Amino acid sequence: MKVVEVKATRREKTGKGVARKLRREGLLPAVIYGGGRPEATHIAISAKDVRRIQHHHGLIKLDLDGEERMCILKDVQYNYLGDVPIHVDFQEVTFGEMIEVTVELEFVGTPVGVSEEGGVLEILKREVAIEVLPRAIPEKIVVDISNLHAGDALHVGDLPLPEGAKLVDSPEETVVVVAEPEEEAAAEETEGEGEAEE
Repeated sequence: MKVVEVKATRREKTGKGVARKLRREGLLPAVIYGGGRPEATHIAISAKDVRRIQHHHGLIKLDLDGEERMCILKDVQYNYLGDVPIHVDFQEVTFGEMIEVTVELEFVGTPVGVSEEGGVLEILKREVAIEVLPRAIPEKIVVDISNLHAGDALHVGDLPLPEGAKLVDSPEETVVVVAEPEEEAAAEETEGEGEAEE
């Protein structure tokens, strides 16, 4: 599991004016909560570092003025255009306690239903929420879809999870579908209409 290291500094003041000043200096306001601490810690972090970690799903080692805080990235808020980070939430982890994380799904292989049967692959879900121990957080979950035939679907409950991990998302939720070829679908529809007329 990859651990990313990031430097941060404490900030005592909060508010829109402070946030604007930080952004002018190339910094972003952020908050660390959890870890058994009674109050959240307000920090400032480099905007460049935020862009580097904004899609990281594993552990983040925050060097907070020399104090080490192990966290996960819980949320990144963006501007109204949705392309510039403006605020970050970190959740501090406690080793030995399960934590909820969102993990990226990586699909490998070409479904038989696509390569040999003319079906169309539809990916409906690209990440999954699980509960796992901090040291067992996977960078991604690799999903082999090569055995799927036309008309097959893969559900959350079919995903290969890390040892000891528990699903947060519904196991019935569909992840991938191999849609049947249009000709077959149209033929089945026509047959159905004929049967209804009889």
